[in-house]
Amino acid sequence: MRACPGRLTVGAVACTAIALLAGCAERKVHAFPWTKAAMVRPNAPTARANGLAEAADIAPDLRVDPPANNTRIFGARSAPTRPRVAASTQPENGNGAKQQLLVPELSPQEAAAAKQQFAESVATIERNLASARGKNLTAAQADMVSKVNGFMAEAREANREGDWARARNLARKAQILSEELIASF
Repeated sequence: MRACPGRLTVGAVACTAIALLAGCAERKVHAFPWTKAAMVRPNAPTARANGLAEAADIAPDLRVDPPANNTRIFGARSAPTRPRVAASTQPENGNGAKQQLLVPELSPQEAAAAKQQFAESVATIERNLASARGKNLTAAQADMVSKVNGFMAEAREANREGDWARARNLARKAQILSEELIASF
């Protein structure tokens, strides 16, 4: 069997191309693992004896001159300091909450409607809580009862202050919770 001269030529050209494209082994870029990157120190440029003046010209001047007037450099506040304010002089009621000074004014018709809705909500709440007293309550139901009582206490306080709109809203919230409590039985 004889070798084909065309195949030998193609093989020789391929081997030569591979050898030429591979390059010099010393100039090849070797992969460097990142785990060893912290251990590498940069090489400082070496100054030749006659090039010392050039190296001095290239290096930046990093001196920091202190300010002439003895002001602080770091930590200086850009905004003025806050003035000190005396403690609040608003009166407080027995449970530590500040009294509400502004009460929205309602017309006599609106105030009468709010009083009536407050009274109806309170009657419904008391009826619902009375029916829940004799039963064993789950943790969720007991939590709902405590929330109803909290809303009712706030509504009665608003009633004493004459804030009928707030009293009506708090009583309505307590009524809705008490109706959900009764529905959960």
